[in-house]
Amino acid sequence: MPFSPPSSVASTSQVTNSPQVPTHFFFNRCLIGATLKVVVNGGEYKDKELDAYLVEANGQLVIRHNYYRSSIPLQHDWVTAKHPCPQRDKGLLVVIKGEHCGKYVRRIRHRNKDKQVIMILAVIQRESGVADVLSGEHLELCPEFLCVASETKEEKALGNALLASLRQQFQTK
Repeated sequence: MPFSPPSSVASTSQVTNSPQVPTHFFFNRCLIGATLKVVVNGGEYKDKELDAYLVEANGQLVIRHNYYRSSIPLQHDWVTAKHPCPQRDKGLLVVIKGEHCGKYVRRIRHRNKDKQVIMILAVIQRESGVADVLSGEHLELCPEFLCVASETKEEKALGNALLASLRQQFQTK
């Protein structure tokens, strides 16, 4: 009887013929609809901070940004996330990695743990045209799991007012 390899092992032809999908932080369908602050390096951009968003067109995920009245595509290898500063950034953030990907959060405070800075975050429920609402859920994440989100000055002021009492509670602990 000839030897046959176990069926769970992929053959060489199966591995080489499978398409390689780029593992870019922005290529997660949970991020569709979020406008994130990114740093773009490539084409005509050199360390340019832009607001970018993810769309799905013909089954493909595409990173775009608005330039006047046009929507311009960006190559994924040009785009890196603008991570928050754990000590200063109190604005709107989006989780870009892990099980909470796509959730909107705001920083309550930060702490150090084993030479690493951890951000304590309040999860926010957002709707267009309506003030943000605290979900009651709290997360503790490293800045690498987060990206700064785009918001207006008015939205930022409302968000800071929303979290003022919560931040006060955490400072007394």
